[in-house]
Amino acid sequence: MYRVETDPDVHQQIAALPAAALGPFAELMVTLEVSPWSGDSINRAKSEAPVRTMAFGANHEGLITYLVVDERREVHVLIVQWVGD
Repeated sequence: MYRVETDPDVHQQIAALPAAALGPFAELMVTLEVSPWSGDSINRAKSEAPVRTMAFGANHEGLITYLVVDERREVHVLIVQWVGD
């Protein structure tokens, strides 16, 4: 398993999520603990790059960007965005 880390800025982004996003976001956090490489690389030319994204929400209204640090079994959440209502 990987340890998922967030910083204070990300905590504010999470706190701003609407109620409808919280369940899908929590599910995504579990996914990051067990399978962080399942997200898409942000670098299309380098699919193995450690900075990745994953959508969440019923219609993929949310996006999380994160860094996988394999040697420490850590995932660092960098940005949490929500574009839904």
